[in-house]
Amino acid sequence: MPSLKRGATLKTLEGENLQVVDILGEGGQGFIYRIRFRQEYYALKWYKKIESQRFYDNIQENIARGSPASTFLWPIAVTERDERGGFGYVMETKPDAYKDFSLFILNRVRFSSFASVVNAALQITASFKTLHNKGLSYQDLNDGNFFINPETGDVLIGDNDNVAHDGENLGIQGKPRYVAPEVVMSQHKPDTFSDRFSLAVILFLLLFRNHPLAGQRDVDGDDPDENELNLYCKSPVFIFDPDDSSNRPKPGIHVNAPKFWAVFPSYVQDLFQKAFHKSLMRQDGANREDRIIERDWLKVLVRLRRDLFFCPDCGGLTFYPREGQDAVCINCKRQIEQPAFLEIRGQRIPLQPGLRLYRYDIDPDNDFTVDNIKEEIGLVVQNQKDTRIWGLKNLTDMPWYRRSPGGKEEVRMKGEVIPVIRNNSIKFGTLCVGVIK
Repeated sequence: MPSLKRGATLKTLEGENLQVVDILGEGGQGFIYRIRFRQEYYALKWYKKIESQRFYDNIQENIARGSPASTFLWPIAVTERDERGGFGYVMETKPDAYKDFSLFILNRVRFSSFASVVNAALQITASFKTLHNKGLSYQDLNDGNFFINPETGDVLIGDNDNVAHDGENLGIQGKPRYVAPEVVMSQHKPDTFSDRFSLAVILFLLLFRNHPLAGQRDVDGDDPDENELNLYCKSPVFIFDPDDSSNRPKPGIHVNAPKFWAVFPSYVQDLFQKAFHKSLMRQDGANREDRIIERDWLKVLVRLRRDLFFCPDCGGLTFYPREGQDAVCINCKRQIEQPAFLEIRGQRIPLQPGLRLYRYDIDPDNDFTVDNIKEEIGLVVQNQKDTRIWGLKNLTDMPWYRRSPGGKEEVRMKGEVIPVIRNNSIKFGTLCVGVIK
């Protein structure tokens, strides 16, 4: 039963009043209430059991240090303990447009486009890169932590009360199927390295809609607990392990993973095969320090976003062909000739109406933060009078310089457009130069 009644008034440690409006939901650790606080509506997580003083103090410390990134629904205030020792903490509520990640896995909610899927993967990974760089670990990464806008792929991350200094654990072990094997076997406590295992699981679920370790070795038997322990902990095998086919997806059951795996570029497949290599999933935790770091995931996800372009036949998003190759659309299966592209900083970015450039494309000093992976600096637009003419619109405050092969140079300020003409170069302020091919 919920612990708090509608209309109940509580005080924060700073002496501010809050009032319970209604109950929003229930999780493993506690109830979530809608409250009135500081003349606005917020959420309150109220714990079902009496948590330790160290857990209580840690939430206060997290409030004092502030949110690592805008994606975290970070604690804002903590209540006084009641006469039983119970308490809760205040956080912002998620907008209605954001849906539980679990609904995407079950196909009850669908992304508007594949670009939104990639955007969600980028924001999740960048968020945990920032968290880990601050010396913190999340310790309970699972499908219940994320809320995603299906139209944009924008992400919000909840349940931040378990975040603690890396190496300190406040009692949480994590959710089955997401926990690193060495944590399940009590060989290590949750930390940054176990976070990275769980992050790989989340990313695989996001992109392929199946658990990376749930395949033919998942057997219906008399001991479901032992089956789960073998599958995810004692002897895990990646469903697309290149050297062990014993746990391939079950036909007719695991239908999503084979379908999506077949169309993803090889560089994505390679990184997942590395992330779920048997040597990195040992129950004793050996080699856990070698798990894929967030920056390596981000490099691949940024490349994946760069490689997206529109099929001229069906209009669906597909993957850009490598140099000298034609592509086959992942949607209509027709062969596609190479589009015009911008060659910049060793990358080849397709140029088609609707495609965008981002800050990290032109800035050699970018650090893949949540903010700069969102920062759009250019948009490919189409001439309204003649749709055969395309241009790259400057969305920044810096001047862009277009130079033709003959040496003629023109400047384009914010809101102005550089025509997409092959063999012309573009100088993006003082940051770098790209060539249209």
